[in-house]
Amino acid sequence: MYSCTPLRPLAPYAAIRNIPQNSDVTGIAAWDKVLMPWLGTPYLPGGTTKNGADCSGFVSSVYMEKERMYIPRSTTEEYKMGKDVTGDNLVIGDLVFFGDGRRTSHVGIYVGRGNFIHASSSNGVMVSPLEDNYWKPKYMGARRYL
Repeated sequence: MYSCTPLRPLAPYAAIRNIPQNSDVTGIAAWDKVLMPWLGTPYLPGGTTKNGADCSGFVSSVYMEKERMYIPRSTTEEYKMGKDVTGDNLVIGDLVFFGDGRRTSHVGIYVGRGNFIHASSSNGVMVSPLEDNYWKPKYMGARRYL
């Protein structure tokens, strides 16, 4: 079972906050080549493609496309794997997890500048700041797979 919990709607401007217009998501060509085409992909529970994806499906598909690396299809399993990373040591490509403090329910990919890209249940694949009033209190940690 997939564990991306539908979340409250985010303001549309969050999709572009902290990213200069006409800019790439990360500034690293190899990441941007994979991530840019995902922006705007609609949210689809259980989805793993640019036609529709949920949060863990998006993350696992990006890692398979970019690194040919398998990432599990649930936030719980994704959170169990990888190397634990503290928030002040995040690097582009780290997975960031959110939940209620006991269980993870959402995952995204850190893209630098304090932002992460994720499949939002209300806005599809978008970039949001980790410091967002909604996300910050739900942040549970990060894992490094690379």
